[in-house]
Amino acid sequence: MGALLDQKYEKLFSLLDANGDGVIAEDDFTLMAGRVRASFSEERAAKGETYADEMMNYWRALRDTADADGDGRIDRDEFRQALHQVSDRFDTLIGPLYQAGFHLADRDDDGRVGREDFIAVLVAIGVPADEAGATFDRLAERDGELTKDQLMTAATLYYRDENPDNAASHLFFGAL
Repeated sequence: MGALLDQKYEKLFSLLDANGDGVIAEDDFTLMAGRVRASFSEERAAKGETYADEMMNYWRALRDTADADGDGRIDRDEFRQALHQVSDRFDTLIGPLYQAGFHLADRDDDGRVGREDFIAVLVAIGVPADEAGATFDRLAERDGELTKDQLMTAATLYYRDENPDNAASHLFFGAL
């Protein structure tokens, strides 16, 4: 794993450690899913449930791969060593979470997400609003909306791409 992927994984670890205790555990995923769901109206409750379910699926996949000592917690070293394995199965283990997040943010189910809703999701997971806005601006089409394909391409690249010139992938969750 290269230095850029290591930086991206460190950033991701800090976001997934939602309670800031230095390890990733199930309660971090519950906390983060609750924050994301709370950032949207009740009319999106069903979408929020789907997002929370996918968040827990991601946790289980990560735990099953990374929790080498079986204590139900993932430290930084376990995370770094295992994330490459999980990212190789992005489409089945990680992708559904990003798709559920997109669906939650897609206010009118037209397959496009506006800037405000995209920022709401990233802010809820811990990305500063200005950095979330900059991410949206890098990824969105000229008409100011983001498609699911654009989001999924950028998310996939975040886990795999080591090209430092591809800011759209390595700045997905804000500055490294």
